[in-house]
Amino acid sequence: MMKFFNKNYVKMLKSLPSLSSLQFSKSLVILGLIFYWSAILVGTFLNFN
Repeated sequence: MMKFFNKNYVKMLKSLPSLSSLQFSKSLVILGLIFYWSAILVGTFLNFN
């Protein structure tokens, strides 16, 4: 039973993307969220005036 889990664990680790692509994805998501929230805030303050 443990051999089955060990083989699947190794397969999953190999199929995961590399760490550098995860860092790129993380920074892209953060930049997208910053742009999204800044557009919401700017629209809100322009609507108040």
